[in-house]
Amino acid sequence: MTTDHIVFGLAVFLLAGTVKGLVGLGLPTIVIALMTLVLPLTEAIAMIALPTIFTNVWQAAVGGNLARIVRRQWPLIVPLAVVLYLTMWLVGQKGPNWAFIVLATVLIIYSGLGLLRTRLHIHADLEKPLAPVIGVVSGFVAGVVGVPIIPLMPYLQGLDVRPSELVQTLGVVLCATSLTLTLSLLNFGLLDGPRAVVSAAAVVPALAGMWLGQQIRQRLSVEQFRLAVFWALLLTGLYTFASRVL
Repeated sequence: MTTDHIVFGLAVFLLAGTVKGLVGLGLPTIVIALMTLVLPLTEAIAMIALPTIFTNVWQAAVGGNLARIVRRQWPLIVPLAVVLYLTMWLVGQKGPNWAFIVLATVLIIYSGLGLLRTRLHIHADLEKPLAPVIGVVSGFVAGVVGVPIIPLMPYLQGLDVRPSELVQTLGVVLCATSLTLTLSLLNFGLLDGPRAVVSAAAVVPALAGMWLGQQIRQRLSVEQFRLAVFWALLLTGLYTFASRVL
């Protein structure tokens, strides 16, 4: 990892933190999507380890519903964490070439759903049987590409949850995901001394961006910003797919 890579990475974390502060999600997705343009996937995943923990802890702690959210979401969180660790052990630490296809597919699907304003509506009776399934699939995706956005995000956004509580729910689930990912990286030697230093340094621009995004939220249209983010993720996904397949 060169100095140029580090400077570029810190700028990416500032941008991604701003998006997370504005809309409540997107930091690891944006970082992975942009950093894999210049770094191997395993290096990009190592960079998000500590910033995602700090930003998700911050998001999970705000709202006053932490205990209730944990009680409701543990059937999702436990299988997600277990499968994420197992996937990192079996596949993720090797950084297979096909992981970029998975990443591109995830970016295209997620941004497409956002641009089409497609939102699932999960009936209360389906939540309990669906939660472990969503956890297993999301854990596998997170173990391969570092981000569990598909099918986790559409599922959580489809639950009968108040908007303010949804932001905290995302923080709680993603906090568990980022903690598991970081422990996996440490255990498998992918977050060694130099990578840990870079990841720790990235905490500062990530938190600064998150604060900035919260300030912008009070002044700009969140919907317009969300559309811009989704278009950027779609173009990045298409570029990633084309560069690896064509």
